[in-house]
Amino acid sequence: MRRAFILGPLVLALGACGSSPKTQFYTLDAVPPASPAPAAVARGHIEVGKVEIPATLDRLSMVTRKANDQLDVSDQNRWAAPLDDLTRRALLQDLRQRLPEGTVLASGDAAPPGTRVITLNVQQFMADASGRVVLDTDWAIGTVGKTATTRHAHIEETAGGADGGTVANGMSRALGKLADEISASVGSG
Repeated sequence: MRRAFILGPLVLALGACGSSPKTQFYTLDAVPPASPAPAAVARGHIEVGKVEIPATLDRLSMVTRKANDQLDVSDQNRWAAPLDDLTRRALLQDLRQRLPEGTVLASGDAAPPGTRVITLNVQQFMADASGRVVLDTDWAIGTVGKTATTRHAHIEETAGGADGGTVANGMSRALGKLADEISASVGSG
């Protein structure tokens, strides 16, 4: 009888552990340009370089903003890789869709002399509880050893919900808008 009394709560506790929600993994994907890419003239090659993201966001758990300056770090919605890496890869693919073939190099590709490097210093890149995504970042295109002009982008995108897949899709679209802005400036600057 005493064993049943001790084992009963233990069995119930173990049963409760088996019913936790399934962990979902997400990535950021390339999105088509907002408008057909013009016959852009990119001067030389471009490499997508360092992407800096605040440590509060650059984690495997998806982070969303709640009211009153609170953040929700999800136990179920996770990134498939660190957010800085996912951001760099999606931006690379976005730019490849917008610029002439062979112009955009991945980090680690053989870069000819004069290759310009795009860097991002992200201040905010997340959704709020309603699904509104904000990408707030400084970005620059420069060559090694030369000072680059830093530009600022504040992009908002309505994700349409706050579940992990919808938020990841909204964040991908926000990066696509940033790629539109960067590719438009490449031929002129």
